[in-house]
Amino acid sequence: MKHSGCESIFELIMENGILVEIRRREKPGVDPLSSKDDAVATQFIQKYWRDIVAKWVDFFVYKRIVKTTKINDKL
Repeated sequence: MKHSGCESIFELIMENGILVEIRRREKPGVDPLSSKDDAVATQFIQKYWRDIVAKWVDFFVYKRIVKTTKINDKL
């Protein structure tokens, strides 16, 4: 996730189709997200992880075009 020139990488750890853990790591050469932005990104991932994983599978496994989704709801 990128915000204000900062960036962090989030890894979704799953077991048997269930999200077990969200790991965050820093991208080399880039400042990491602030703790506030990190918390918002983690909250976003916890809410939308099923949609995120479904789009990853469609794009990387099935080689389908993935449409963007506009999210207007607040967390």
